[in-house]
Formats: sequence, C-alpha cells, structure tokens
Amino acid sequence: MPKPIAILMNEVKTKLLAPSLTSQYTVNVYTPLGGPQLPEHNQDVINLSCSEASLPGSNLMTHELKDDFVGTTEKIAYRKAYDATASFTFYVNTGYNVILFFEDWIRYIAGEPLIGDKENTDNRAPNFVHRTQFKKYYKSQIVINKFEKNYEKNGTYLEYSFIDAYPLSINSMPVSYNSSELLKCTVNYTFTRYVLAVKNFAATTSSNSAESSSNVSGSIGSVENFLNNTDGNGNYVNTNPSNTSQQIDKYMNDKPTGYNSPSTGSIKEMGKYTNY
Repeated sequence: MPKPIAILMNEVKTKLLAPSLTSQYTVNVYTPLGGPQLPEHNQDVINLSCSEASLPGSNLMTHELKDDFVGTTEKIAYRKAYDATASFTFYVNTGYNVILFFEDWIRYIAGEPLIGDKENTDNRAPNFVHRTQFKKYYKSQIVINKFEKNYEKNGTYLEYSFIDAYPLSINSMPVSYNSSELLKCTVNYTFTRYVLAVKNFAATTSSNSAESSSNVSGSIGSVENFLNNTDGNGNYVNTNPSNTSQQIDKYMNDKPTGYNSPSTGSIKEMGKYTNY
C-alpha cells in the first residue's frame, strides 16, 4: 500500500489548477435524410443557439449472483447500456427558427403536413389521419465537441457523436406578464448509442490545409498545362499522351499495307474500318 507523502504546492497547481470549463463546447444538429431541410443560415442559428447540453453517460447491466461464495453477493456485467434520452436547450430568436424546425421534424416523423406546407393543411379536419415514417428517413446525428480555451495549443478535444438520434419530445415553454426573460426551447432526443473520440485539432487543420493546397495546385497545374500546350490557333495539343493512345498510334503507323488484324474486340473493329 502506498504511504502518505508530502506534495509540493507547485505540483498541486500544475495537476489540479487546470480544470475543464463547462461553457466551452459546440453542438452540431444534422437534419434527417428525408425530413425538413433548413437553409444554411438557419442551421447555423440553431447550432449557435444551443445554450445547454449534456454529455452522455453509460452504464453496465449486471446479473446478481448470491452465495456463489459463502456470504458474498456479486454482480456480473453482461451488457453495456446507454442513456435513454439526451436533452438540449436552445435560445429562441424572433424568427422562431428553433421551434419551427423541431416542430416540423416531429410532424414529419408522425406523417403530418409540415408547418410551411401550404398545400397540405388538412390536419385540422375531424377525420384527419396520419401514418408514421420509417426510422431510416427521420433519424439523424448530433455531435458535441468539448474543448478548452487553449484548444489550439492543447491540440485535442472530445467529440461525442449521437447515433440514430431524433427528437422525442419538446418541453412546454411557459410565458407570463412578469419580468421578461429569454425564451428557451428544450428538446429531448433519443438515440441508440454514442461514440466518443479524441480528436487532434492540429492534425485536422493540417489535413484540411494539405487537401486544399493539393486541390489548388492541381487546378493551377491543369491551367498551366493547357496554356503551355496550345498551337497558334488556340487548340489544345496533348504533349503527354496516355499509354493507350500511344499503342493505337504505333499500331496505325507501323502496320504493313493490307494487314488484317486477327485480334478480337476493339482492335479488330478498328482494323475493319481502316483496311477497307
């Protein structure tokens, strides 16, 4: 067993006085495959409006064994289980983008007409019926990135990906004549599982930069190749033909007169039209 030891204050400050803060995070809500699609600026508004979120948890489901050993009770794990729901709270702007988006999402799941669909407004009819959609059309993904203020120097952040997520309910939003407060909309998501990954900020940035630079250099090289290989009339001349074109040119230039190729396929067809 370890013995008590004295720890210097400098070590305590180094190890303990760098806590993670709850206010450093981002949320990305992705639209479902077949459901309501929002313009890009509205999607950014929804992502930035998330004022509260919860990092997901998990637990182990166990069997209980009694008296397998005298006087002891054991719990044996047999499955990993995830939280049933995840709650996200959003600020509501004057355009009500958050409320309209999630209401439309739930309407789409239930098979009801969307709010902005002017052609289908028969959900007020007394004999209105609806049929729910298949899950593959309304499920989506939510990603929470947890980082710190010095994430560029620290270089890492946590990425929580909620798989097969969709809104299960929208909490009621009380309004009153009391002192005004910010209107918030809380949406409860259900999901099958989550995936936790540790991302390297520097590696992600460098890979994106390298990909962008390679695309730019490739485009510049194509333009330079076109400008450097044009004749006087402005027509493009291929100065670096492929292996296939070289073989065809060699066949056309080197074959003896009256030669009929015994080959099949494209070469035979070519000989049929060149040896008439």
